Amino acid sequence: MTSTNRHAHVYLSPHLDDAVLSCGGSIWEQVQAGESIKVVTIFAGPPDPYVPLSPFAQSLHARWRMSVDAVKTRQEEDREALARLGARPCHWAYRDAIYRRTPDGGYAYTSEDALWGSVHPSEAELVHELGDRIGELALVPRGTLYVPLAVGAHIDHRIVRWAAEGGGRALLYYEDFPYAEDPERVDAALGEGRWRPAVVPLSDEALEAKIAAVACYRSQMSSFWGSREEMAASVRAFAERIGGAGAAERYWRVTAS
Repeated sequence: MTSTNRHAHVYLSPHLDDAVLSCGGSIWEQVQAGESIKVVTIFAGPPDPYVPLSPFAQSLHARWRMSVDAVKTRQEEDREALARLGARPCHWAYRDAIYRRTPDGGYAYTSEDALWGSVHPSEAELVHELGDRIGELALVPRGTLYVPLAVGAHIDHRIVRWAAEGGGRALLYYEDFPYAEDPERVDAALGEGRWRPAVVPLSDEALEAKIAAVACYRSQMSSFWGSREEMAASVRAFAERIGGAGAAERYWRVTAS
């Protein structure tokens, strides 16, 4: 494999916005430093066009003000956001939890509560398959693979974390924003393990670039905020809280002792 296929930093994003929401400032800073960045969105595939959406998925499409081409629109939003930051997008064809079906033809997750509940037993093979694919991602020597800490415990975030952990590679975990605004949720995601935090300072330019990139996810704005201005204030406040003396993003690494 040639060096052009390898990247200094590879971010695993469960959905078409998670990496930018959580790591957009760091991505911008790394690109400015001349490093190669790839963002792999795992659950970026469209639903089966020949099968009706579940009532739950239909309700989400209505909230997002989207038609059956919702995934295509979200992919375009992601490409726009990552272009602003200078990172390369990669969209895998696995389906979001709201579209995934069980072997008997039903839907695995049919309510808002289900997205934060138990992982459906039929998804064990999915975790294994994703682990194999993640293990094949190419990094330069001493490159970094970023994975969600799964703050908030969303089904898809947990699956990506478990799959990445099964690959035996060194990982750097990011705090899933905006769920990480609640410190108790961060503590719950860390659990009883041994962790070392890494606080990455962000310049004013990096923070503004992150806000501009997050704003590209127009369809998802109503899921978390009432307006672009509210989003920008939320992103700034969280970054300043993490940084203390200035804006920052925080990452975590498992330690041996």
